Amino acid sequence: MVSAVSDEDLVLALRSGDPESLGPLMLRWEQPLFRFVYRMLPRYDDARDVCQETFLRVLDKAHRFREGSRFSTWMYQIALNICRDRVRRRRRWSLLMSEDREINDEITPGAEDGPGNPFLSARQRETAEAVMRALREIPDEQREVLILKEFEGLKFREIAAILDCPESTVKSRMYYGLNGLRAALERRGIAGV
Repeated sequence: MVSAVSDEDLVLALRSGDPESLGPLMLRWEQPLFRFVYRMLPRYDDARDVCQETFLRVLDKAHRFREGSRFSTWMYQIALNICRDRVRRRRRWSLLMSEDREINDEITPGAEDGPGNPFLSARQRETAEAVMRALREIPDEQREVLILKEFEGLKFREIAAILDCPESTVKSRMYYGLNGLRAALERRGIAGV
């Protein structure tokens, strides 16, 4: 039974030359990965592209997966690196085009728990949109920690492994990120979120 096979065993099977093992990994992780990436790059199409690229890299780089590691940590590292690359490219392109505005200023409907969810009340949607915009106002390192901790529910030690930094650094980024987020929300007239 496939569901009884761990993520790590599926990656090891990939590493051994079984490309069919990617299917169950994608089924398990497609939605959580999309939610994470969508919060990092809040354009629906960009998030979909990054998810596809992440799974392609999982397939292509399975030989780099270290036994004893957690698949989720490795997958989030891959996705985060792709997101960072896209942000860097977008910033460079923006400088070349001499645009003063943020290219990534749209919030596209489509994420199941994001601003476009029709089941959310208008007030909840407004708050969700304000949080997404406020997240983009804090430094990238702090935003990454906040998303991984608050939205993905990861523990500090897991985030430290994903970001390849000490746990104390993660906690510091969390502290400053929360303060920055709070200040950005207060500038929008939203307090106590």
